[in-house]
Amino acid sequence: MSLKLQFVVFAAIGFVCVSAYREALKDVIKDCQGGKEVTEDELDEFTKPLVPKNEEERCLMACVMKTYNIINDGHFDHKLAFGIMKGILKDHPEKLERIKAVMEHCGEDVPKHMDNECDLAGEIMQCEVKYQQAMGGQA
Repeated sequence: MSLKLQFVVFAAIGFVCVSAYREALKDVIKDCQGGKEVTEDELDEFTKPLVPKNEEERCLMACVMKTYNIINDGHFDHKLAFGIMKGILKDHPEKLERIKAVMEHCGEDVPKHMDNECDLAGEIMQCEVKYQQAMGGQA
C-alpha cells in the first residue's frame, strides 16, 4: 500500500476512518520525504494503484512500506500487508477477498528477497497493479 496498492479502496471507508488514516499516511510520507509537506493532491496521487515511475518514487514507496514493516530487511511481508488492509476494510468484506487474492499472488510472484528495497517496492507495486488489472480492475 502495496501500501499504495492497499490504499485503493479508501474512498469507500467511513469518513472518520479515512481521515485518520490519511493524516497518519500523510505524516509517514512527510517523514519519508525529509520533512517536505505533503499536499492533498500528492496524497491522493500516492494512494492510487500506480507503478512508481522512477527511483525517487520507488524509494518513497519503500520508505512508507518499511515504516509499516511491509518491507523488512529486503523482504516483502504480504501477510502483514493484507492484515493492514483487513483492519482498514473491516466493514467491506466483499473487497477483502480480492485484496487477499492480490496479496497472495504477489507474495508468490515478487522475489523473496531483494537487497535494493527501492526496487523491491517497485516490484511489489508492479505486481499488484498487473494482477488487479488481470482480475478486472481495482480492488
